[in-house]
Amino acid sequence: MNSLLSSTDLFIFFGSLIAVMGMGLWVGRKEDSSEDYFLAGRSTRWWGVAGSIFGSNVSANHIVGMMGVGFAVGFAQSHFEITAIAGLLMLCYFFLPVYRKLNVYTLSDYLSRRYDDRSRVSYALIMVIIMVVIQMVPGFYIGSRSINILLQGDTGRKAVAEA
Repeated sequence: MNSLLSSTDLFIFFGSLIAVMGMGLWVGRKEDSSEDYFLAGRSTRWWGVAGSIFGSNVSANHIVGMMGVGFAVGFAQSHFEITAIAGLLMLCYFFLPVYRKLNVYTLSDYLSRRYDDRSRVSYALIMVIIMVVIQMVPGFYIGSRSINILLQGDTGRKAVAEA
């Protein structure tokens, strides 16, 4: 059984993986505190924060899903991404100054200060459940299907078992 991936493909894939991990470790060694690591020492401009939020929002699930819906529906589905620009700009212009003034790092930290720790814990639990059920399970399924296709394996029950 021949694989769709050649040794050159595997070399490029693993080489890129090692290079990105190495660069992250090398750049991260200069960070002294969690504030430096997570907030870039609070020196990032609004457009850098918007780019970071957008970059962390777009995942493989997002790209595959948007391509599938775009193929099925057409360009009309692009409103999802176009309106995201307005949402990110509002986030950066209106909420970022509030977060910086209150010296909070995350939404759960803000909820804890605004209400109490129960709201922070409730929000964290809800988000963990959402991440696992809505994002991770389909992501593992799509990933396992893709790997099975690339390696020309069984794409039936094996893909479900891997997910």
